[in-house]
Amino acid sequence: MRKLFNFMKPYAGSVFAILCVLMIQAYCELSLPTYTSNIVNIGIQQSGIDENVPKTILEEDLKKLLVFIPSDEQKTVQEAYEEGKYDAYHYTGDREGVILRLKEDILNDKKKLKELSDILTKPMMLVSGFNSESDMTKQMKEQMTQMPEEQWEQAIQEITKKLDDMPDSILEQAGTAYVRQAYDHLGINTDKISSAYIRNTGAKMLALAALGMLASIIVGLMASRVGAGIGRGLRRDVFRKVVSFSNAEFDKFSTASLITRSTNDIQQVQLLSVMVLRMVLYSPILAAGGVWKVFHTNVDMSWIIALGVLLILLVVGTLFLVVMPKFKIVQNQVDRLNLVSREILTGLPVIRAFSTEKYEEQRFDTANRDLTKTNLFVNRAMTFMMPVMMLIMNGISVLIIWVGGHGVNDGSMQVGDMMAFIQYTMQIIMSFLMICMISVMLPRAAVSAERVDEVLRSKTRIHDPERPVKPERLTGEVVFDHVSFRYPGAE
Repeated sequence: MRKLFNFMKPYAGSVFAILCVLMIQAYCELSLPTYTSNIVNIGIQQSGIDENVPKTILEEDLKKLLVFIPSDEQKTVQEAYEEGKYDAYHYTGDREGVILRLKEDILNDKKKLKELSDILTKPMMLVSGFNSESDMTKQMKEQMTQMPEEQWEQAIQEITKKLDDMPDSILEQAGTAYVRQAYDHLGINTDKISSAYIRNTGAKMLALAALGMLASIIVGLMASRVGAGIGRGLRRDVFRKVVSFSNAEFDKFSTASLITRSTNDIQQVQLLSVMVLRMVLYSPILAAGGVWKVFHTNVDMSWIIALGVLLILLVVGTLFLVVMPKFKIVQNQVDRLNLVSREILTGLPVIRAFSTEKYEEQRFDTANRDLTKTNLFVNRAMTFMMPVMMLIMNGISVLIIWVGGHGVNDGSMQVGDMMAFIQYTMQIIMSFLMICMISVMLPRAAVSAERVDEVLRSKTRIHDPERPVKPERLTGEVVFDHVSFRYPGAE
């Protein structure tokens, strides 16, 4: 891998640009599940209402809320609202009663809005728990007539303490349900709000999908250009190096091996370069973003992701140990096949003269069969990996639905959150799957990169002088005295 990155150094600027575009693509892909969750939770279940504090409310409804609010906090709620007017866009018709609106300074101050939400959440849940307005009024009157004010305050405190044990998601959903009920009392067209919310959210999803597609196309083009540039540069450098070889270097590498290194090995390096730029760099970004999103969706089910990743690493690790030793054998067998082919093609006249066609056919068939067997073993192992990965992914999906279904039933999780969790989990698992698939391809490319680098690092026996001197015209004779010669390694 280190040698591959060394080959990429001349393209550092392009690699950085690809990394930036990959971040944009990951952002687009990670944002889509959140919008899907919002469409289900807010757009459909909550009629497009995403606030926990009513921005507009009838004075009568506010008074009913104040009954369940402790006396020391009632003033804070009352001072947060002021009289307002109907909004023609949202309202279907006039309603009798005084309309109250949240003050602008409260709407624009997140801290004050959060404080108001904490005060109103439990009272809104209590009020929305009544079946109808008449039942609510009847029970309130009974409580007010039977209890003194101090006892009523104490009863409210005991009720709110019991609500403390409930999940926050249930309280938030109850608060949103009350806000919707309050808007219905005002005559606000909540169906129109829901349609507008779904339409706007869908438009954002389409825009993000288009941006992600554009980023993917740009990354593909840039990665292909960088990979092609790396392959072109390596072929150029290897050719220049081979041209300067002496007989000693040709004896070391063999012509067949040099042909394989100049073609097949460089092609493997070029292919892996593109895969690294498109997938290896993208996978950690997507996985990290997915994990961050998951911990903001539902932390309780994060163990499912750990289980899925562990199973994938176990499967890929097993395949890695089985397949990795075969890749070096494959490259050596390619060298052997090229050697036999070259010898047969260049020595055809001699083969025909001595009538050894059958023998040469057997030599070629043996080399070809050995390479075929090894390739079949590697490909069968790789083919086995994909069904197992799909089984793990589908099993994880079923597990999420089973655990998430219990969460939805208990009120600790919403349907949209479960859908988003499934999508984030699939993104994280797919990220690890892409890395693992590349890791299986990596050994063969690493062997190829090592073989190419071995040629580039080799030192030739014949060196041209750095500063050649052109001699003047001389006359004389050349004498060989006690001259000897032997090939390197010979006696």
